[in-house]
Amino acid sequence: MSTRSSAAVNGDKPPGKKMTKQSPEISILSLPYDLILNIIARVSRMYYPTLSLVSKMLRSVVASPELYQTRSRLNLTESCLYLCLRYYRDPPLDPNPHWFALCMKPNRTLTDRLFIPVTSPDVRHERSTGLTSKDVSIVAAGSNIYKMGGYTPSSSEVSVLDCRFNTWHSAPMMRVKRSSPAASLVDGKIYVAGGCEDVNSENWVEVFDPKTQTWGSVTNPGAEIRPSGAELESFGIEGKLYLFGHNRKYVIYDPKEARWNPMIELGMGMGMDMDVVMGMGMDMYEAMDMEMDMNGVASAVSYFHCVIGDVLFLWNEREFRWYDFKASSWKKLNGVEDLPDFDGDCKMVDVGGKMAVLWKVFGRGDGHGEERSIWCAEIALERRGDDMWGKVEWFDVVLTTHEQCGLFDADILSATV
Repeated sequence: MSTRSSAAVNGDKPPGKKMTKQSPEISILSLPYDLILNIIARVSRMYYPTLSLVSKMLRSVVASPELYQTRSRLNLTESCLYLCLRYYRDPPLDPNPHWFALCMKPNRTLTDRLFIPVTSPDVRHERSTGLTSKDVSIVAAGSNIYKMGGYTPSSSEVSVLDCRFNTWHSAPMMRVKRSSPAASLVDGKIYVAGGCEDVNSENWVEVFDPKTQTWGSVTNPGAEIRPSGAELESFGIEGKLYLFGHNRKYVIYDPKEARWNPMIELGMGMGMDMDVVMGMGMDMYEAMDMEMDMNGVASAVSYFHCVIGDVLFLWNEREFRWYDFKASSWKKLNGVEDLPDFDGDCKMVDVGGKMAVLWKVFGRGDGHGEERSIWCAEIALERRGDDMWGKVEWFDVVLTTHEQCGLFDADILSATV
């Protein structure tokens, strides 16, 4: 006899289907604020622009100082790319640069990224119409990007982009006004050189400590070894400041010893006589390679370059090279053959120990003018013995515009937030 019929005979109620209670859906917004804070802190910073559109609550969390304190405490900070782009308009170069931050596209894969506009400071002074002159020097340090100096006229002002909230504020001014100074980060401090009217000034070089927000003195290298030129270039590597001029010499400052190394003469002039090259039986590329090795580390300032970790890289319009200090030689970066072919201007930057590369591609014209696309690639780097290898992790279009622009005047930076 079945269970059902047995129950009927005994006058008992037949067993029904067991009802299960469904748990009510819980929205993240109903959670305690501290818990929401800890959850969002574990989400990549690149998703924050999208999260801020979901609700006022999430927008408040994303904009809170506590969020970034939590990220720092949990060791969840990451490197984020920023682009400063200048448009060619009438006058020839728009005096107001345009700033962008790289973020993730909503509802896309992990490799879909794009630059979104962020607040740009107004430039009160008109700059020169010369398109090759830098109006200011821009350096990233921690979660801030520092914009220093001026072009026409010179300035001692320092503006800061707080990359946590994408807002601008002023920092302590430099001790002297500067026009197109050289600036680089060395061991967490910003060294600014040149661009002042008095080349013998005791403040020809000064250093800014982002932690204490104070300017300090650096010994003037002196006329005997000091690089000259309207615009200097510099970079920091292995805890030292390399400072280059346009007169075939550069100097190195060691902050630990507070000493400038004597002038180093370059092996050859930048730009070889092609008649001499042909007479030596070399083609143009062989001559470029020989010139790069003879000029050593100074070759970097003739090309687009960057320092990643303690390795100096450049793009010589054919391939990426890195400088082997032990061998005093420029070597090819292997393993990046998957990158699309591109020529002309490109910019590189260290993004969390990887190389981020930007380049521009022209598209089809339409009623709004010719379309310009800026591409970005991210390359993981690995040292294998005497060789350096790269692995292209992703590349894609990250910005499309009909504005006339170029990367020669652009700045690409990486902030830690």
